[in-house]
Amino acid sequence: MRRFIRSRSAFTLVELLVVIAIIGILVGLLLPAVQAAREAARRMQCSNNVKQLGLAFHNYHDTHRKFPINFAERSRAGFGNGGPAISNTGKSWLQMILPYIEQGNMFNRINFIAGLDPAAPNGFDPAAVEQNRQIANTVVASFLCPSDGENGDGRLNGRSDTPQSSSEIWAITNYKACAGSNWAWGTFAWSSPDGNNDGLNNGNGVLCSNQQNTFSPTNMGSISDGTSNTFFIGEALPAWTRWNWWYNPNAVTATCAIPYNYVLRVPKNVGNWPNNYSFASRHTGGGNFCYGDGSVHFVSENVDTFIYRAMATRSGGEVAMIEN
Repeated sequence: MRRFIRSRSAFTLVELLVVIAIIGILVGLLLPAVQAAREAARRMQCSNNVKQLGLAFHNYHDTHRKFPINFAERSRAGFGNGGPAISNTGKSWLQMILPYIEQGNMFNRINFIAGLDPAAPNGFDPAAVEQNRQIANTVVASFLCPSDGENGDGRLNGRSDTPQSSSEIWAITNYKACAGSNWAWGTFAWSSPDGNNDGLNNGNGVLCSNQQNTFSPTNMGSISDGTSNTFFIGEALPAWTRWNWWYNPNAVTATCAIPYNYVLRVPKNVGNWPNNYSFASRHTGGGNFCYGDGSVHFVSENVDTFIYRAMATRSGGEVAMIEN
């Protein structure tokens, strides 16, 4: 009787290498598409964050007949003159809108009389100061852009105007209100037609740092340029400037005097506030802005500087609009 031995077929080494090479090529072709899809999803989430902040801005106005307040009392006695006083006495617009983004419990826990420095001779309850510090170090997810991989998951040290030390860690934000286009400092100093260039305390945008509490709150009637032609909120990069943490009123506004994404075109210098107190984004080609009418648009990083600055003013009288 004859026995037939059936041989088993198998891949040769050459065939296996060819298959691996084909898989590698396919993965290489697919990876950019996957990355693009992920970035599109992150950009959409960021746009939704900006939209929610814009709606909160308007809901605050509906309740109080003015846009959120943002101020400090830089020279207030007993709170540490200068930067420490700003954070100790400061009320940021992001604090004010907490009840309108489902963070009412956090808002109710803030003691608006006490500061952030437990060593300040202000005579207030240390427990109230500690509670404020805990809140100021709380990460709010809707304040963060998912495309920014350098935001420390919402907390960074080296912040400006710290009550004690720059080594302290505070919760940051990827979204700032537009202070306008007038600016007295750095490479891009720019004055409004009336000669006003104090973009910190007398910004020509919707609100500003207001370090001496001298800037009057704005309202819908203040936006004479038209709400559909005026920036309210835009993106910022916390790791590229010290002037960024959401509890501090001097760290939640930005100027359009400085061109968009300028900080990404020059060597990083987090302490150079005259040139980094600005808007910037990690999205490819530009970033999200909320306009005064509540709409959100993606603005190109190559936007014309004149138009960009014109969109930042609330009542500049410029005739300018960014096409989308």
